[in-house]
Amino acid sequence: MPTWEIYVNGRVQGVGFRYFVWKAATELGINGYVQNQWDGKVKIVAQAEEHTLHTFQIIVAQGNRYAFVKELKINKLDSAEKYNDFEIR
Repeated sequence: MPTWEIYVNGRVQGVGFRYFVWKAATELGINGYVQNQWDGKVKIVAQAEEHTLHTFQIIVAQGNRYAFVKELKINKLDSAEKYNDFEIR
């Protein structure tokens, strides 16, 4: 199963962004997690079919009304553990 590691830069902490990501991932059937990073970024590990991940990328880039997404960095992982759901960490 394709797995993407996405780092989101911008105003994405303290604005409900992780919940926004969780909701979008859950609605799309994506497994993995979303987590705040010490440097102010948000890390997302998303596991789903490639076309679903592309849709998810578009939604994440838009952000919620309180967030400002400045940049997405996406790493396509060759191997990753299998996730059974999507969680906020």
